[in-house]
Amino acid sequence: MTDAINNYAAGSVMKLDGVGGMGSTGNIQLLFAQLQMELAQTNKESALEKIDQIRESQAESAAITEAINALRNLKSELDATGKDDIDISRFGTFPADMSDEERQAQITKLQECIDEGNSQRALSIKGKSDDAQGNANKAVTGYKDCTAMSVEAEKFLKDNGVFIDNDGNDRWHNPDEWDDNLNAMAGRMAYLQAGDLCEKYGIELPSSGKLTPERIDTVIASLQAVQEETGSDIQQEMVFVQDFMGQYNSYTQGASSAISSASETLKTVARG
Repeated sequence: MTDAINNYAAGSVMKLDGVGGMGSTGNIQLLFAQLQMELAQTNKESALEKIDQIRESQAESAAITEAINALRNLKSELDATGKDDIDISRFGTFPADMSDEERQAQITKLQECIDEGNSQRALSIKGKSDDAQGNANKAVTGYKDCTAMSVEAEKFLKDNGVFIDNDGNDRWHNPDEWDDNLNAMAGRMAYLQAGDLCEKYGIELPSSGKLTPERIDTVIASLQAVQEETGSDIQQEMVFVQDFMGQYNSYTQGASSAISSASETLKTVARG
């Protein structure tokens, strides 16, 4: 649109060369239209920058939500198994140079291990009261109340130092052993989800010793405070976007009016 106005204005200067006041007025109106379009473009670009910032803030808020949910899941695991705390060392090792891609890959794989663990735990419990399930369990593990962890899951967890309660150095787990395994997996998930965010915002995420439900609540509360602030920032950025777009529309309409006026002026000049 700006290029079209520039070309129109340049052509008008050539046509109006030597023409009196009405021609000059038309040319000024075209230049005014060009200025209006440049101001409109500036406001549009500012609005787009704010929209990008909003998207980044929304992504950050979503990541915080995932971290909070992972911490809540860990607390639920502890509550469900009657644990007062859990040794943080059971969550495994976390390389300092872990990339975002590697972190996301681990989160995806760990979720698969958790889903498998919950399924196998349910079957191990069922084997105690269901003869058919118990016999199926026994055929694989030698025990009616035990089910097997897959080789792939065991390797992934061991490679990352995650605790596995495998008395007898085997992959067969009874319900209590599955509880310990799932607690450790839930802890690793929570730390993968929350670790970088806590470091970014200066929130203390315990790195050694025992993790209690109370300490988990403290971290959750801190993340929620950050999320509320992020939400307020998003609302403010949206106000800016609305303002910039209002200015954009105003300048665009001003340019359109100036072009219409210039056109009428040129027609008047042409008619003599």
